[in-house]
Amino acid sequence: MASDLDYQIAQTQKDLQLRKLAVKVRSQSVISTTHDKLASPTALCVAAGAGFFIGEMANRPKKQTKSSGGKKSATDRVIKVLRLIAGVQSASTFAKHL
Repeated sequence: MASDLDYQIAQTQKDLQLRKLAVKVRSQSVISTTHDKLASPTALCVAAGAGFFIGEMANRPKKQTKSSGGKKSATDRVIKVLRLIAGVQSASTFAKHL
Protein backbone atom coordinates (compact mmCIF):
# COMPACT_ATOMS: atom_id res chain seq x y z
CA MET A 1 0.00 0.00 0.00
CA ALA A 2 2.77 2.44 0.95
CA SER A 3 4.75 1.74 -2.20
CA ASP A 4 1.65 2.38 -4.33
CA LEU A 5 1.10 5.70 -2.58
CA ASP A 6 4.79 6.61 -2.97
CA TYR A 7 4.57 5.80 -6.67
CA GLN A 8 1.51 8.05 -7.08
CA ILE A 9 3.25 10.89 -5.26
CA ALA A 10 6.36 10.53 -7.41
CA GLN A 11 4.24 10.40 -10.59
CA THR A 12 2.32 13.51 -9.54
CA GLN A 13 5.59 15.34 -8.85
CA LYS A 14 6.88 14.40 -12.29
CA ASP A 15 3.63 15.56 -13.88
CA LEU A 16 3.89 18.86 -12.02
CA GLN A 17 7.46 19.38 -13.19
CA LEU A 18 6.44 18.64 -16.77
CA ARG A 19 3.57 21.13 -16.55
CA LYS A 20 5.87 23.81 -15.17
CA LEU A 21 8.29 23.18 -18.00
CA ALA A 22 5.46 23.32 -20.56
CA VAL A 23 4.23 26.62 -19.13
CA LYS A 24 7.75 28.06 -19.27
CA VAL A 25 8.20 26.98 -22.89
CA ARG A 26 4.77 28.32 -23.88
CA SER A 27 5.38 31.66 -22.17
CA GLN A 28 8.69 32.05 -24.00
CA SER A 29 6.90 31.26 -27.26
CA VAL A 30 4.20 33.84 -26.58
CA ILE A 31 6.79 36.48 -25.68
CA SER A 32 8.75 35.77 -28.83
CA THR A 33 5.66 35.88 -31.05
CA THR A 34 4.43 39.10 -29.45
CA HIS A 35 7.83 40.71 -29.87
CA ASP A 36 7.98 39.68 -33.53
CA LYS A 37 4.49 41.02 -34.24
CA LEU A 38 5.07 44.32 -32.46
CA ALA A 39 8.39 44.82 -34.23
CA SER A 40 6.92 44.05 -37.66
CA PRO A 41 7.06 46.81 -40.27
CA THR A 42 3.26 47.02 -40.37
CA ALA A 43 2.96 47.59 -36.62
CA LEU A 44 5.73 50.17 -36.69
CA CYS A 45 4.06 52.02 -39.57
CA VAL A 46 0.74 52.06 -37.71
CA ALA A 47 2.47 53.38 -34.58
CA ALA A 48 4.27 56.06 -36.58
CA GLY A 49 1.04 57.03 -38.34
CA ALA A 50 -0.87 57.22 -35.08
CA GLY A 51 1.88 59.37 -33.55
CA PHE A 52 1.86 61.67 -36.55
CA PHE A 53 -1.95 61.95 -36.45
CA ILE A 54 -1.98 62.78 -32.75
CA GLY A 55 0.83 65.30 -33.24
CA GLU A 56 -1.02 67.00 -36.07
CA MET A 57 -4.23 67.14 -34.04
CA ALA A 58 -2.37 68.69 -31.11
CA ASN A 59 -0.58 71.31 -33.22
CA ARG A 60 -3.53 72.46 -35.31
CA PRO A 61 -3.81 76.22 -35.68
CA LYS A 62 -6.71 77.68 -33.77
CA LYS A 63 -9.70 78.74 -35.82
CA GLN A 64 -10.98 82.19 -35.05
CA THR A 65 -14.69 82.65 -35.10
CA LYS A 66 -16.02 86.05 -35.98
CA SER A 67 -19.37 85.88 -34.24
CA SER A 68 -18.43 84.35 -30.90
CA GLY A 69 -15.61 86.75 -30.07
CA GLY A 70 -13.03 83.98 -29.61
CA LYS A 71 -15.12 81.79 -27.33
CA LYS A 72 -15.87 78.25 -28.40
CA SER A 73 -19.44 77.18 -28.34
CA ALA A 74 -20.62 73.84 -26.99
CA THR A 75 -21.37 72.74 -30.55
CA ASP A 76 -17.76 73.32 -31.59
CA ARG A 77 -16.53 71.20 -28.68
CA VAL A 78 -18.95 68.40 -29.51
CA ILE A 79 -17.88 68.40 -33.16
CA LYS A 80 -14.21 68.25 -32.14
CA VAL A 81 -14.86 65.29 -29.83
CA LEU A 82 -16.87 63.48 -32.50
CA ARG A 83 -14.09 63.98 -35.04
CA LEU A 84 -11.58 62.61 -32.57
CA ILE A 85 -13.76 59.55 -31.88
CA ALA A 86 -14.20 58.96 -35.62
CA GLY A 87 -10.44 59.12 -36.12
CA VAL A 88 -9.81 56.62 -33.32
CA GLN A 89 -12.45 54.28 -34.72
CA SER A 90 -10.88 54.49 -38.17
CA ALA A 91 -7.45 53.71 -36.75
CA SER A 92 -8.86 50.81 -34.76
CA THR A 93 -10.61 49.37 -37.82
CA PHE A 94 -7.45 49.71 -39.83
CA ALA A 95 -5.40 47.98 -37.13
CA LYS A 96 -7.83 45.02 -37.02
CA HIS A 97 -7.18 44.31 -40.68
CA LEU A 98 -3.40 44.06 -40.27
